[in-house]
Amino acid sequence: MAPALPDDILHLLCEELAHQGQFDTLFNCACASRALAIAALTNLYRWHHVAPVRGGGEDEAVPLATKQLMVQRWSILWRSIIASSLEATLFPYCRYITYLDFRDLDNLLEDDHFKAKILKQFFSGPLSRFHSTVDVPRPNGRKLARLDAVTIVNAIGEVITQHTPMLESISGNLLSHALVTWTPRLPRLLSLELYDGRPLEDELVHAALREHCPQFSSLMIYSWHAEDRDHKFSKFIGALKPNSLKTLDIIGDINLAAESFLALTTHGESLKDLSFCVSSESLPHISLLRGCTALESLRIEDAHGTTNLEATQNDIFLETIDWLKNCEDLRSLSFTRLQSAASIATPLLLQDNIKLRKLEIDSYLPQDSRLFHQALIHQRRTLMFLSLSGDTEGM
Repeated sequence: MAPALPDDILHLLCEELAHQGQFDTLFNCACASRALAIAALTNLYRWHHVAPVRGGGEDEAVPLATKQLMVQRWSILWRSIIASSLEATLFPYCRYITYLDFRDLDNLLEDDHFKAKILKQFFSGPLSRFHSTVDVPRPNGRKLARLDAVTIVNAIGEVITQHTPMLESISGNLLSHALVTWTPRLPRLLSLELYDGRPLEDELVHAALREHCPQFSSLMIYSWHAEDRDHKFSKFIGALKPNSLKTLDIIGDINLAAESFLALTTHGESLKDLSFCVSSESLPHISLLRGCTALESLRIEDAHGTTNLEATQNDIFLETIDWLKNCEDLRSLSFTRLQSAASIATPLLLQDNIKLRKLEIDSYLPQDSRLFHQALIHQRRTLMFLSLSGDTEGM
């Protein structure tokens, strides 16, 4: 009889399979023997958020029957996670999870192919408690019962978060009272990805994150529609432990301005990755970020793309350059629709202590940027990715 491999070796092998995205192989390993099942399932569910079944495969160019099969597999993945939190599975899958993407669950509930047999199967047995609908008025005056995705997702989250001790990141359209309830169970939480920033308006959320999630260091916001968002966001940032925030990624324009930029300087020694949008109103305050000098990656998108700092507010333009010159660890720089982007980047390219690996600029006039093009040669030893886009007329 061949000697059995130690458990730690099995875990290392399965971890490598997960890194390579070999989910079918991991599944086969889980079915092969009970000794191998724990190692395989641990890594299968620890990395479930990058599995190809999520999003129904996200390929619309497949036959209808294939798409329905993919959505069915997608629903089985989520059903197994939820059922495990109810102790209705052989193995506690939810205990292996480090990342919960409730956006993906919400997308499943809203998918056109998640209906009839798949829907009925999903909400059968112990999951029937989560089935919730809301009446939606129709043009003919009748009402159509649709799944209440927000209520369902938050009810499921309430149960799952009681059984995910390894959880490090949560994403989705979350409610503030849910975050207040969940955070005491999540001492390992590192990251929040919020579809809507409204939960950050609740001071109870501020206190819960600070008290129960000492490792919290990353925030992503997709959108936020509310009055006085600059003030509300600055209060949230100021409520965090100083120099604890490492990553901030804001996808849309949420009206960041002076108060938010000043608040972010309280994390000037820790903030490594910063990505945000500015508007014509907030752009003149951008130099207030000069205290954030530990940056390694910076992306700035101008929502309007109409303000030329160099021409209209040269003092702010020069202060912005001085700020970025002090970011000696800067490795990635991206400007989207930002006027004067090439002029801001030129002196940085000439700095001996700045070694850029990635540079993206999509709005500039090549014919007026000779100095910028010449300055690029100074970064030739480190620059690995360069993307330039502009109007080439007259070049």
